[in-house]
Amino acid sequence: MDTTLPEPSTDEAAHSARLADAIRREIAAIGPISFARYMERCLYAPGLGYYSAGRLKFGKAGDFVTAPELGPLFARCVARALA
Repeated sequence: MDTTLPEPSTDEAAHSARLADAIRREIAAIGPISFARYMERCLYAPGLGYYSAGRLKFGKAGDFVTAPELGPLFARCVARALA
């Protein structure tokens, strides 16, 4: 089983470095942050977070899409199993 991940592009690595720097600056300014705050910054930091950076999320050039996001069939199967 191949468990290696693809290397990020130069642009992606620079983006990650900017986010890491923003988190480091916050910690330097206010001290330790909670894991919840860390995840909030990783996901939602304006222009840097996973969901707020404006980058492609899904599709061939994006991340893996889970079954529930592809359509209503998964929900129907779960509903039928639980009924």
